[in-house]
Order: sequence, then structure tokens, then C-alpha cells
Amino acid sequence: MADIQLLGWSLPALHQSDWPYLLRAGTEVVLIWMAVYWLLRALERISAGGKIKGISLLLAAVVAAWLAARWLDLHAISWLLQTMVGFSAVILIVVFQPELRRLLSKLGGILPHGQQNTGLHLVGPLVEAMMQMAERRIGALIVIERNDRLDNYITSSPLDCELTAKSVVSLFWKDAPMHDGAVIVRAGRIAAAGVILPLTNNIEFKSLSGTRHRAGIGISEDTDALALIVSEETGQISMADRGAFTRGLTRQDLEILFARVFRAAAAGKRA
Repeated sequence: MADIQLLGWSLPALHQSDWPYLLRAGTEVVLIWMAVYWLLRALERISAGGKIKGISLLLAAVVAAWLAARWLDLHAISWLLQTMVGFSAVILIVVFQPELRRLLSKLGGILPHGQQNTGLHLVGPLVEAMMQMAERRIGALIVIERNDRLDNYITSSPLDCELTAKSVVSLFWKDAPMHDGAVIVRAGRIAAAGVILPLTNNIEFKSLSGTRHRAGIGISEDTDALALIVSEETGQISMADRGAFTRGLTRQDLEILFARVFRAAAAGKRA
């Protein structure tokens, strides 16, 4: 068979014996593309609780696929599956990145806090600030540190000032330079303002409008911090605690909540 001329290049003609090889190679490319696409979509949807089970099933599937690829003489797929074993450590770090970040954040809670403060005197100022911002529909995100240290977030936008109702409202005032970020409360004082927090990846909260609510849920998932959110659109007060989200808090709810949080912190310090 004559060579094929294409754009000035001479390509060798295909023989009948070449078609099985080309068909097998094309099949391998399609299978690899489908596997990578499915894996990326699956990792986007999978929850933290199912990752261990998912990894176990994936390893079993890799072994089965490798055996099948060797039996069918699919050399590219066989080589790819063998290479995946060498990159398994990197794959595990990528897949479990949120859990590793949460673990490193929690390690700071083992060390005692440098400042000791019960925080019970903050109940009044915090409640008053939340209610004022809700009435005026001033968007706000307040994060109260518990046992897990928030050093990484505090060092990004440090601030050390007394916590009063006026100071909190002024930080979230619409013309304030740091009103879009979060305020972090540590040891009875405002430790940081204008802080950018990680957003939740939980698909259950994808429908939440704005980033304040998703950021509050995100920090509560990564640490044991308590996040309070005021909606700029509705003035509604919400709470994120250990990944759980509660809307429509009233003044009485806030008083009970803050009293419980700060009493628990005081009890932990006495112990």
C-alpha cells in the first residue's frame, strides 16, 4: 500500500495487521479518560465519613483492573495502575487534605492557652452587638475560640482590643475596611478582624447565599470554634457549631448560648 501524503508529510500506510493494535490503544485511551473523569467527580461529592471505605474499594478495584489489564495485554493501563502505587502517598494526602488540616488545627488545643479568662462578662456585650447588627441588617461573622487554637487565622489579620458592643459593631460597619471578614474572639478580647475563613465543602450547604454562612460552617467543621453569623439581607442571626447550622436565634437564645459556652470554658480551665 502506498504512503499517505498529509500537509507535506509522508505517513506510512496502515496494514491490516496494525488495526488490532490501534483499536486496543484507542480503547485504552478512552478507558483511562473515563476512569480519571469518574474519579474526579467522585472525589468532589464524597463525604469525609465515606473516604476510608472509598479508598478501600478503590484499592480493590485497582488490583482487579491491573489483573484484567495484564490478561488483556493492555500495556498502557497496566503501567498506569502500577505507577499509581508509587504515587499512593501523594494521592492520600490530596484526598484527606481537609482531615489533615483539621488534625493539625486540633493539635494546638493540647497546649494550654497563654491567657486565662472565663469570658462570662462578654455575654452582655456580645448579645447587644448581635442584636444591634441584626436590627440594622449589618452583615457579621464572629468566631469564638474554644479549645482548638486559631493561630493560623489570627496571625493573618491580628488585632488586640477590648470587646464591647460598640467595638464589634464598628468593625462590621459597612464602610469599615475589615467588615467583609470575620472577627475572632480569644480569651475575652478581639484577637483578629477581617479574617478570611475556609468555606464548607458540604454539598448540603451549597444553596446558602453569600460566603459568611458557608465560612462560619467551614471554620466550625475544621475546629471546635463557635461561629455566629448575621445576615445582611434578612438580619437573621445564625449559629454554626461543629458543622451543625441553626437559623433564627433570638436574644434569649444568644444569652443562653453564650452563658453555656463561657461557663463550659471556665469549668475546663478550673479542671
